[in-house]
Amino acid sequence: MINDYYKIVLNKWFKDKSERRFISFTLSTIQKNWREKNIFIIEAPTGYGKSTISATIALYTFNEELKTIIAFPLRTLLEDQFEKFKTLVNKEFLGKRYMHNPESRYLIKPITLTTVDTLSLTFFGIPPEDLDKAVKYWSGTSSGSLGHYLFSITSTTLSNLILDEVHLLSDSTKSLNFLLALMRIVLENDQKLILMSATIPTVLENLLKQKLSQSLEKMLFVKFCDKNGNSTFHCGDEHFINERLNKKYDVTLMDVEEFNKYQQIIKYINLYKDKYRRIIVVFNTVNDAINLYNNLNLKDFTKILLHSRFNEKDKESKIEKLKKLREKEKYIIVSTQVIEAGVDISSNLFITEIAPANSLVQRIGRFLRYEGENDGKILIWYEVDEKGLLKRLSNGKSYYKVYDWDLTHRTLMQLVKNKDNINFHIPTAKGIFGYKDLIDSVYTENCFNIDEKRVSNLIKILLSFESVSYRAVNEFFNLEGSFVRDSLLISIIPRQVISSLIEEDYLKMDYSAFIRLLIPISLNTFKGFLLKKPPIINGIVLKEKKKESGKERLKVKALEDVSNLKVSVRYPSSFMRFLVKNNIVSFMVDAEYDSKRGLILNER
Repeated sequence: MINDYYKIVLNKWFKDKSERRFISFTLSTIQKNWREKNIFIIEAPTGYGKSTISATIALYTFNEELKTIIAFPLRTLLEDQFEKFKTLVNKEFLGKRYMHNPESRYLIKPITLTTVDTLSLTFFGIPPEDLDKAVKYWSGTSSGSLGHYLFSITSTTLSNLILDEVHLLSDSTKSLNFLLALMRIVLENDQKLILMSATIPTVLENLLKQKLSQSLEKMLFVKFCDKNGNSTFHCGDEHFINERLNKKYDVTLMDVEEFNKYQQIIKYINLYKDKYRRIIVVFNTVNDAINLYNNLNLKDFTKILLHSRFNEKDKESKIEKLKKLREKEKYIIVSTQVIEAGVDISSNLFITEIAPANSLVQRIGRFLRYEGENDGKILIWYEVDEKGLLKRLSNGKSYYKVYDWDLTHRTLMQLVKNKDNINFHIPTAKGIFGYKDLIDSVYTENCFNIDEKRVSNLIKILLSFESVSYRAVNEFFNLEGSFVRDSLLISIIPRQVISSLIEEDYLKMDYSAFIRLLIPISLNTFKGFLLKKPPIINGIVLKEKKKESGKERLKVKALEDVSNLKVSVRYPSSFMRFLVKNNIVSFMVDAEYDSKRGLILNER
């Protein structure tokens, strides 16, 4: 029956496109094991069409069971998929929900697309709509209701859950703790959980099996192929494999120094732009991406910049531009890691900075992505120090840019060793070094850590029905503002964006319009802003109720002295208390912003 819904999805999304053999097999396997199994872990190549599995299960559940929640790591991927899902069901049965989008409150609609952050909050009884109320109660700044936490929990525990690009939950101990807690709760509740990714390291798979050893009979791993290049269930998609093997490209490694990296990359682009006209360039940091974008001057090429420091309004605009870009012959996309998770775009000249294997493989999933694209080039570059070695930043732990140095270095060494034989489109096969081989040669058991005490604390939240929200908020603060992210996100807004809308210290706009202009940054980036001389944090925007009507309005206050802020920001829990106590919605920054380049920091 599930496969019948796959045919509906294919017809709605692709018209006359034939079934993918492995997708059909996966769905048949799920159907055969639907009653006996709770967790299905699916591993298939990038660009293979795993999103049709999400759509099929959602459509099946909508018609035959109750509801489905599909969680994505990034809002850009969520928005892209939401447009596709609108072709499957009536809009009244479909919703999306993330921190500043009020659709499908409590993830209640029969098919709801959300972010992993919002799923985690709702799952533990403090959804975005109740978070402020619960936090104020917890902090002692208000009394009364803790929100509709039982409704929130019921909404998630009565749903089938799908997590797309689940490899991103292995990036830190915190997110891995959440994943394991979620899996254990699903097993206890007899729910269905489907986890999907192209890149699940074997050591991570073994770790999950070890941690869930008493429930292995309730789990099913469905892989595209095994270590010998064979399908785990002997149903290899020969057409897909042969089509991918026919893609011809070489991989070039290039070391650069910091002072000349942009010139070297632009030189390489100019060398091949006449032959390869669909270009993607990926950096590890936002500033590097902006700097290259500013220095690019390619006539007749549509140019677009993607990174995390755009507001919600402009992110949505860029998603629409990307869709139109697929129809163009000449374009260049400059991006950061945001392009890794499911962005449906392709290139025939792919230039990327070195990154750990998992991240690198996901990026290159945007290269020769579509059937019939058979010729291209890949350049992987990396910065070196004065000794010619991979650049290392030391801050308690060794980093290459934002990544672990050891992981990045091991990835580079494997690329040096296998660059003439590597295939980024096939997991593994005889005679090639596939992307799964690369991943498994880089990641070891030491790369993935689970804190059993933290996992236990998360599970215990749901065991105290009388104080679920209170306990959830307490753990939320202990985890520094997120159940899954390593860093608390702080909302900022450039003063120039709202300066013309300020009248007598109040904003002439409502809250819903204002939050679409906010830009999320990590706590560490925020700390860096405070350390700039002079500091670029120069004001706050807070919610305030009118005494007469009780209606909320947004007040703007200047920050002439940031010394207290510097002290409180050292301790995330204290800083969050400060935000809650003062009803702070956003901080104002002295920085440029435009819709093409996003937030631009003045170098001082």
